[in-house]
Amino acid sequence: MKLLPTLAIILVLSSSLGLASGSLPHRINPTSPTVSDKILKLDVKWSCLLCSVGLDLLMQYVVVHPQPFDVFIEEHFCTLFKNELLRDTCIEFIKIYGGSIIAGLMSKLSSDEICQLVGLCDSGECRLRPKKYPYPQLSFTIEGYLKYRGMPIKQNGLKPWQWIKDLIDKVFKDHQPAFDLDSDGFSDVSWLRGSNWRGKDCNDLDGSIYPGRKINPKFNPGIDFNCNGIKGIDPQTKKPWKELLCENTNPLGVAVVGDSAGAHFAIPSAWFNVSQWASGAFDDLLTRFLNEIDLPHLSGYTGYVDSTENLSVRSVYKYLREMNLCNHRDFQNIAVNGGDSLETISNMKAFKRDPKNDHPMLVFLELIGNDVCYGPTEPADFKENILNVLDLLNSTLPKGSHVVMLGLVNGSLLYENLHDSLHPIGVTYEDFYEYITCQQSNPCVGWLTKDPVARAATTKRAFELNDQYKAIMNEGRVWANFDHVYYDFPTEDIMARAEAQGIDIRELIEPVDGFHPSQLFHAMLGDWLWETLKRDRPMWIGETNPNNQRIIQLFGNQGGH
Repeated sequence: MKLLPTLAIILVLSSSLGLASGSLPHRINPTSPTVSDKILKLDVKWSCLLCSVGLDLLMQYVVVHPQPFDVFIEEHFCTLFKNELLRDTCIEFIKIYGGSIIAGLMSKLSSDEICQLVGLCDSGECRLRPKKYPYPQLSFTIEGYLKYRGMPIKQNGLKPWQWIKDLIDKVFKDHQPAFDLDSDGFSDVSWLRGSNWRGKDCNDLDGSIYPGRKINPKFNPGIDFNCNGIKGIDPQTKKPWKELLCENTNPLGVAVVGDSAGAHFAIPSAWFNVSQWASGAFDDLLTRFLNEIDLPHLSGYTGYVDSTENLSVRSVYKYLREMNLCNHRDFQNIAVNGGDSLETISNMKAFKRDPKNDHPMLVFLELIGNDVCYGPTEPADFKENILNVLDLLNSTLPKGSHVVMLGLVNGSLLYENLHDSLHPIGVTYEDFYEYITCQQSNPCVGWLTKDPVARAATTKRAFELNDQYKAIMNEGRVWANFDHVYYDFPTEDIMARAEAQGIDIRELIEPVDGFHPSQLFHAMLGDWLWETLKRDRPMWIGETNPNNQRIIQLFGNQGGH
């Protein structure tokens, strides 16, 4: 963790590691450095960003919860973290940097100056606050003044977050489940690319049993070989319940292959709301990190969590499961933060489907921005990359599958709708975008900028890449195992729906990064995709399983997710 565990895990591991969409200004190929190598290479700029923003958040917290700052840093700050590993890392950080931070604030230095002096910023070029910025309502104990006043601020160069680097190298490189005893690509653990990302494995000791399986690999006719919770034998007919309730109902799995938008990258705004810090705002910090700061289980493609009064979760998977309960647990989210068309070729190794033994799938290919956010991909290269991805899908998918290609977004809409609004850290989005651009940490420099020429050029290139999808469609290309369709990404359609419902457009955008689709957008995206396919490709969806009620009577919630 860099300055704040709040920000360190989230933002560093989101953008500088390629976990956030459009994060790296270069393409990743098989000879590229490991993910943790990128941490070391990009360490200074992210240390600086997190240090400056983190210190500002600390100031806000102390204003909301008045207390001497030296007491807060030395005695209370690390108690905000319930997880022992995070708390211990925080304690180590305070040992290294705490005294310098207190001394700098006593001298009325700004967060930018302090971060530069302790070695977490390499220059004063990028600033959140003016020099000699007197943070309001900041106090210190007499003992603190005697201990820290006039103390020299030293460059420490020590970093207590090596465990994060080690974990990234182990897990995040290949996007495979960390806990998968039978190596079938599915897990019974939710995080670390487990069952939040793809259906839960109901037998992690047998590699022939996993979600989506069509052919029973065992002689025992009553086992749950595809983990949809339907098992056993009807005592009257002596036939397996799977055969009686699911045969001839055309089971269909759902998958998304793409980038952080498909993975539903989302930094909780509570982590940036100091009024919530004392009420468990960080309780899920480690779990969120182990899910790569993504919410695949809430996405518009593969979300399965039940909606609540404050949480709308609607997805193609939920709609498809509701239509046919035999589809229970048959989903895969192979979206990877930072993925562009070239990287997705490599990321496809995480996709698991057996052409002979598994059910067909409905696959969404969505790459909505990374190919234009940094070092824009040439149209010809983009087309070649997409064709390579489709060829890989054809070699993996069973016959009768379907692929929906979704175009890049008009990302200019982000700046247009947010630039004069207030970011959670207390500056306008325009100022926030300029600051993270200066830090070389902007997730999309072409769109998140006040330069209208740059925004227009980025949008123009995005539409040029969308033309390559259309060219593929117009060329009448055919793949043996799936048919396919292309749609422009429905940003404008969803915004129009939101406006018609009296919803503020800004609610459709993640507030912390000002870039990714929000939970509300994902729910409305799930609606749009489902309605569009039912209208345009009803044969892909199929009919409602007439045995659904019988399945509920016999198997309840089918083991949940």
